[in-house]
Parts: sequence; C-alpha cells; structure tokens
Amino acid sequence: MGLAVQGNGPAPADFRKAMGSFAAGVTVVTTCHGGRLVGTTVSAFSAVSLEPPLVMVCLKRDSRTLAAVGQAGVFCVNILSAEQGDLAHRFARSGADDRFALTVVEAGLCGAPLLAGCAAAVECELHAVHDGGDHEILVGRVLRVVVDETKPPLVYVRGGFLNV
Repeated sequence: MGLAVQGNGPAPADFRKAMGSFAAGVTVVTTCHGGRLVGTTVSAFSAVSLEPPLVMVCLKRDSRTLAAVGQAGVFCVNILSAEQGDLAHRFARSGADDRFALTVVEAGLCGAPLLAGCAAAVECELHAVHDGGDHEILVGRVLRVVVDETKPPLVYVRGGFLNV
C-alpha cells in the first residue's frame, strides 16, 4: 500500500491522503449570534442516533463558527447540492467576511440560517461538545430537517468534487 507508519502513527500527509480516499458529503454549518451570520464548509458530518435524533459535526478549535455556535446554542447543517461547489469554496476561505453575499438565506426554526438550493438542511440545538484533537466534536439534537430530493448532494473525494 505504500503508506508508512512513523512513531505514534502515520505522517500527517499520509493520513490526509488516506482520509481523502473516503468520499464525503459537503456541508456548510451556519449559525446566527448577535445578529451576525456565521458559517463554514465542513465535510466531517454524520448521523449519530435516530432516537433521539442526533448528528455530529467537527469544527476546528480556532473557527469563528465554533465560537458562535457555542454562544448561540443552535446551528444548521446545510447539505450542499451538486451545483453548489462555488458555495463550498466560498465558505471554506479562512477569514472571508462576504460568505453570505449573493446567497439567498432564510431563518430556520431555531434562528440558524438555511442556505437556498441545498439538497437538505438539518437544524439542531447544541447537545454536547467533545474533544477531537485539533477540532471540537459538536453533537446536535435535530429539531427539524428540510429535504429537496430533486437535488443530488455535493460529494468531495481526493481533493475535488465528484458528480454522482
């Protein structure tokens, strides 16, 4: 296979390559705190439990979105559609203040922004936070889901988007 173990585990570049081989959906996690919309692109998202309905998302420790979610106590996981690659790139840029420009947004049930044109949206209240190394693992209790079955999801694998 060619990936060598070094010391306490693989080299970061090798680990990144291996994880990049796992196709993942692309989401934008959003919240609103103090009247300010905040969001970031995230691929580390998964269902945790059906009863009660729980999901998890991982955010970098230095993320403004993480801080805002912690203060607001609510967030929305916007599952991007295949045609929203530009949105994924926009929300992935560090420090960008214009992330919501040219994006149609509506306030969700919990106040977190829902982005128009997504394949689905999962609105959550913050249920728990766990240590995840250089990330925090946020567990959200799902309050509401919105699904557009006509829109295929955006998928990320090996550094690029894949049309399914």
